[in-house]
Amino acid sequence: MTQDTPIYGIHPVEELLAARMRDIEHVYFDKDKKNQPLFNLLRICRRERLSYNLVPEAKLNALAGTMKHQGVVAFCSARPYNDVEDLNEILKKKPAPLFVVAASIEDPGNLGAIIRSCVCLGADALLLERKNTVPLNATVARASAGMAEHLCIVKPRNLEGLIGDYVNNNGFSVAGAAMGGETAPAGYDFRKPTILIMGGEHRGIPPYLQKLCGTCISIPMAPLGQSLNASVAAGVLMYECMRQRLRA
Repeated sequence: MTQDTPIYGIHPVEELLAARMRDIEHVYFDKDKKNQPLFNLLRICRRERLSYNLVPEAKLNALAGTMKHQGVVAFCSARPYNDVEDLNEILKKKPAPLFVVAASIEDPGNLGAIIRSCVCLGADALLLERKNTVPLNATVARASAGMAEHLCIVKPRNLEGLIGDYVNNNGFSVAGAAMGGETAPAGYDFRKPTILIMGGEHRGIPPYLQKLCGTCISIPMAPLGQSLNASVAAGVLMYECMRQRLRA
């Protein structure tokens, strides 16, 4: 099952919510159809902070490829997400993990390239937002060149709270990649437990994550350079992390 494969109908979506809630990328509801089963599904989406939209029936017909969707269509990730417990297992094995956060990344090619760099350059896990970031769909999986299967990828219910917990209880420092940041990559100590936040192509790091950053890292560029692609910037910073740790 991939994100491009629709799951439709009230009972199948109920089963999906019960069995694979963390793998659900998006749920679409018929904005004009109202009944108790659909309301119950919508309430679960709101409670669990799942991404959803209310759309016209014609949109649902197109998404499902059929008119027999009963007013609801859901999509799942290209592979199951890891659980937060998998992050905790990494903490037990490594004294100084590197967790990368991809926030507001809209281009599936960029997210796939970030995943590929994470695996090649030794990042321990990738954390994704529930909303505002492209889903882990088949396009992302292809762009990762198969590396998505080899990385711990987590989409936590409360990303902000999880990062705060790691800072307060596990000694992590949070660094954000941003133009005009006060720290050069070589000036940041990547040898300590680090959460590296990469912002999106258009919106950068969202404010709710920006406030968690203790440091902003800016990559030096030639005079004619204006900015780097998000995945290229991520690769540069992850390489610097690997370089420092190999020399430690």
